[in-house]
Amino acid sequence: MTSAPLITPRGESGFLFTFQDVTELKKRDREARVQQRLAAVGEMAAGIAHEIRNPLASMSGSIQILRQELPLTDEQGQLMDIVIRESERLNETIRSFLAYARPQRQSMRYMDVRQVITDTATLLQNSAERSESHRIAVDVPPDAVMLQADEAQIRQIVWNLATNGLRAMPSGGRLTLAVTPPAGDAPLVVISVSDEGVGIAPEELEGIFQPFRGSFERGTGLGLAMVHRIVSDYSGEVKVNSTRGAGTTVQVRFPAGAAAAVK
Repeated sequence: MTSAPLITPRGESGFLFTFQDVTELKKRDREARVQQRLAAVGEMAAGIAHEIRNPLASMSGSIQILRQELPLTDEQGQLMDIVIRESERLNETIRSFLAYARPQRQSMRYMDVRQVITDTATLLQNSAERSESHRIAVDVPPDAVMLQADEAQIRQIVWNLATNGLRAMPSGGRLTLAVTPPAGDAPLVVISVSDEGVGIAPEELEGIFQPFRGSFERGTGLGLAMVHRIVSDYSGEVKVNSTRGAGTTVQVRFPAGAAAAVK
């Protein structure tokens, strides 16, 4: 808000108040700061790959050989198994980090998003992330929903959101995967993933797409950050609607006729 003194032709004085909605300006400023931080993350990727991943592979391989060749007590065997398991987990974190920081060249083609949704639902039925108390539902239209994109990236988006949804429901619940085609004044392909889980507090929503901000015991903390990066490449947007204790719905909106720039 700004104000300035005002004198009318009749000599009356007062103030003129001007109001401006700066919501979008603040949003773009926040997004610019996030992009700056992400650029710094990318610069660290090569060093992490050489300084951690290679020695880690050597240590893990050595432990596995010792595990097979040495006579060990049950307790010693369990300790070595822990080392191997944690090494694999750390290696997976690094692999995800590098995939996030160094996007692969895209293979663009027209694809039916319904197939991605149904395939992901089938994989989730047999996934270690799913328990007997989880129910997985699919909501797709009868006609094809075409999008020009890299199919592997779209599958990664759906998988990351879906596994997050399952982790948000430790006591079970319904996970719904859906896609809606462009319609009327909204030329958007919309992928939705909804859960009935723990939800996200309002004050936490702004930072959920930043790297290593994951709140689940499993996972690398890069799933949502990778989703946001991929969607941004397609000039799309991610909308999150969440109620604490009642669940979360994530909508990924792609311009129907826009494809990402090949990098």
